[in-house]
Amino acid sequence: MRLVELAVEKKRSQMMQTAFKTGLTSVETVRLSQELDEMLNVFIPPHHEEHQHNQQPKLDKK
Repeated sequence: MRLVELAVEKKRSQMMQTAFKTGLTSVETVRLSQELDEMLNVFIPPHHEEHQHNQQPKLDKK
C-alpha cells in the first residue's frame, strides 16, 4: 500500500472512531471529514471521476 493510501486510511479510521465516540455531526467528526475530503481531492487523479462516470450504465431518456 502506498504512503498516500495509508495516510487516507489513517484519516478515515480516525474520522470513524471520532464519529462513533462523538456522533456524526460533532464538530470534530465534521472537521476530520473535511480533512479527508481535501486529501482525496488532492490525491485522486482528475481523470478518475471521469472514468467512473463512464462505468455507470446509461439510462434511456424518454
